[in-house]
Amino acid sequence: MGFNTALSGIKASADYLSVTGNNIANADTTGFKKSRVEFDDLYNTSVLGAGSGNSIGSGVSVSAVSQEFSAGTLSYTDNNLDLAIDGSGFFIIDGGMSDAYTRAGNFKLDEDGFLVTNNGNNVQGFNAVDGVVGGNLDDLKIPTDRIPPEPTSEMSLKVNLDSRNQDVPPFITAEFDPNNPDTYNFTQTQGVVDANGQSHIVTYYYAKGEQPNTYKIHATVDGKTTGDDGLPFLGDTYATFNNAEGGVDYNGDGIEEQPFELLYVGATPPNPIDIETAVKTPLAVNGTLNGVAITSALAPEEMRDTSIVGREAFDPLDPDTYSYGNTRTTYDSLGEPHTVGYYFIKQGEENTYELRVTLDGEESFVDPFTGDDVRYLERNTSVSFDPAGNLLGTYRGIPPLGTAQPVPLEVRGIDPTNRGSITELDIGGSTQYAIANTDTFEQDGFSSGELQGVSFDSDGFLIASYTNQQTAILGQIGLATFDSTDGLMPTGKTAWVASEGSGPANVGRPNSGTLGKIAGGALEESNVDLTAELVSLIEAQRNYQANSKTLETENTVTQTIINLR
Repeated sequence: MGFNTALSGIKASADYLSVTGNNIANADTTGFKKSRVEFDDLYNTSVLGAGSGNSIGSGVSVSAVSQEFSAGTLSYTDNNLDLAIDGSGFFIIDGGMSDAYTRAGNFKLDEDGFLVTNNGNNVQGFNAVDGVVGGNLDDLKIPTDRIPPEPTSEMSLKVNLDSRNQDVPPFITAEFDPNNPDTYNFTQTQGVVDANGQSHIVTYYYAKGEQPNTYKIHATVDGKTTGDDGLPFLGDTYATFNNAEGGVDYNGDGIEEQPFELLYVGATPPNPIDIETAVKTPLAVNGTLNGVAITSALAPEEMRDTSIVGREAFDPLDPDTYSYGNTRTTYDSLGEPHTVGYYFIKQGEENTYELRVTLDGEESFVDPFTGDDVRYLERNTSVSFDPAGNLLGTYRGIPPLGTAQPVPLEVRGIDPTNRGSITELDIGGSTQYAIANTDTFEQDGFSSGELQGVSFDSDGFLIASYTNQQTAILGQIGLATFDSTDGLMPTGKTAWVASEGSGPANVGRPNSGTLGKIAGGALEESNVDLTAELVSLIEAQRNYQANSKTLETENTVTQTIINLR
């Protein structure tokens, strides 16, 4: 029996050496899991000897070679298709007859765009359709198609308009001086005849006030502001017009459907009631000049015919005609980029701005069906803030020219390929604080783009990036766990298959349960501790030598017995 005991020890030690050597050999193998040898002692049994406390052992056997599935260290690479699992899950690969499972995530793309292992096995996951990840496990594929263009359908603008912005142009506070053009905006002249039949020139000076399209009016006679008594020829007088820039030609036919006209004339700044009831008091010039009485009146009808504009016409190229403006890029249905501009013009009404929108530098377009000239944003659209600088809302109409009505900001025809389109401009969250004018702008359109690269996030989503700065979800990697990883059967090439001992695979998605999350651009190193394995190698060698010595000793004893005569 001593021979058998020694032989069993030698065999067990040889197995120990083989397992340790295999661990050492795979110390640099991605996803490799080290093995260990588990031993059992042997005893001979018989009916007579059963239960005896003096039984002599008959050697050792290898009861199992088990694998340790502890996690290896993560090593980061420059390859976005290298994946590692921070958890207990396994990648699922198509093993032919059945699925196999691995922790080695050094994947690549084959010629058909499928994600595969170095051995050509397809990696399993959940493919996406139009960015929606499906529920069926399949070979994970990366389509290389060009991403189609998407026209702009939503725009979001968050702007801060500096509360220190002045009216455009600034209302005039300087004392009136007919010799100083900075103290008025425009003039109008009228010829009059005095009591002696002498001709005189009356000049009316319009100085912009704090309210929109409202002016304080001064008058001179032959260049003099006061009569012989030292009093002004014209007392306090204010006028309000219906527009800031003259008449309005709605359809581009050269005829002003809304002429430039006077809405109010009076001795005090206008209020909504005055505007609504169209109060108009003639401009009355009274006084004496060189002892001769001069009296003149400019009727409201005559003021209506004026072609002089109270404010320089809005021009997106001239920053003096607006308080703040900026341009951004939008896209039509063909993916062509266009430049949308938004401009805020502070009005005399406190905390109110007129908003103008342009596309490619123009405020309007020609309707292809009616031939009418259509504004991208309705005329007289205004934005108002409360005294604390918070957005009150958007309105059609600018006080005091009428009651402003809340309206959504709808930009028409911003897609030149679809002039009937209406795109909402959301300015929620905009403010008016005493800091510099600034804005953030977002829109959902983009041009066509080519596939530029792919990567995986921690949830295992396969994300494609394109040359048009867009991204898309193409799928999600699949993972599996087992009730008992010790029951997995190794098949080589750092892969395992399920067995009765492991139970069936529990398939799921990364970052759920114990499956773990994905580390993109990383690989899991072997969990072999090389120092520990070298120590085990020495132990296996000594065990082998010791059991060999037992065999040699048994042989010597046996030979002695044979030599007895």
